[in-house]
Amino acid sequence: MRRIVIIILAAVTTLTAQAQKVTFSSEGIEAGIRLHLGLDEDADILQSQTDTITAINLSGLGITDLQDIVYLPNVRTLDLSDNEITNVGPLNVLDSLRELNLRGNSLESVNLLAFSNADKMMVDVTANYIEDFSYLFDCIKCQFTLIGMSRQKVMDAPYLDVCQLYADVDDEGQPVVWYRGFTNMTDAPLIKCNDAQAAATIDGHLNSMAVPGTPTATTAVALVCGEMTDTTYVVPPQYIEPDGETSITLNTGLPEAYHIGSVYARHGTVEIDGTTMTYNVTEEDDDIVQFSYYEGSQLRGISRFYIQPKLLLGDANADKHVTVVDVMLTVRKVLGQTNLTFRQRAADINGDGIITVADIMGIVNIILHKR
Repeated sequence: MRRIVIIILAAVTTLTAQAQKVTFSSEGIEAGIRLHLGLDEDADILQSQTDTITAINLSGLGITDLQDIVYLPNVRTLDLSDNEITNVGPLNVLDSLRELNLRGNSLESVNLLAFSNADKMMVDVTANYIEDFSYLFDCIKCQFTLIGMSRQKVMDAPYLDVCQLYADVDDEGQPVVWYRGFTNMTDAPLIKCNDAQAAATIDGHLNSMAVPGTPTATTAVALVCGEMTDTTYVVPPQYIEPDGETSITLNTGLPEAYHIGSVYARHGTVEIDGTTMTYNVTEEDDDIVQFSYYEGSQLRGISRFYIQPKLLLGDANADKHVTVVDVMLTVRKVLGQTNLTFRQRAADINGDGIITVADIMGIVNIILHKR
């Protein structure tokens, strides 16, 4: 009987602990866990909920204190990058931890990780201020795999750490460049593209810049600050007019060090050969071939080829007729209203690469001339 009572009391104690409300001292950790669990700002966070978390992203939340990490006893993958952490000691209680991202913090040492209760751990320590890693090479229990040991910052020395730089295509089919990085310099690095350049916003967040002009061939874009650079190539969207061919060669113009990753066509099929693709023409009126390209394992860009038969000038909605509807779509374009059915190449009556009132009047003239 006594044994049964003990078992019941133990079960009740366990259930009580699981239902216990968690009180946080770190606003950043609380906000990250709340977002991960999909909880409203006023909702309680229970220990039973945090116990279920095995992977969580707590990057860029201004975290300085890791004491609340005890509420994540079963986490295996933990992203703490881009915070202001100086002490990793509290992480030692996480027995299940296997992947730890400490990139871009203010750490001068990670020696305390040598006392971790975990069996093995992969740790990204890039962009900190660590000079000595010797403690982690002779641990009794935990085996460490370190990433970014050679990429440390120096106190008071200028640095620029570029994490991402890749090209893309926006909803209107125009090329843009996305980038993300970290720096302690007061003078902004530059984004350079062709003959144009602009100050880059390096704040740890993903930012973008429109590729200037109307490039018709592959062009290089560089993120520059002194001798520290990262470069990608832009493959501007291209319009291809089939002329009775059964297959079309799509040449990206990328350097040999690059390669095509994934490719998708709405209707036709595509074969990949290095940085060149062969599109097999279908009976559909038009098609879009979207593809990604890489340098090694790093994504460097996403672009599109538009497969379109010869367009009817002024047919902005591609319905094979030039009507008032095309005029209205072009007016909306001039006013800055995006429409996915808008076909800019057909609406660009004067062929200057931009849509203006002159093109609106051109479509009107086409309609009047037909009548």
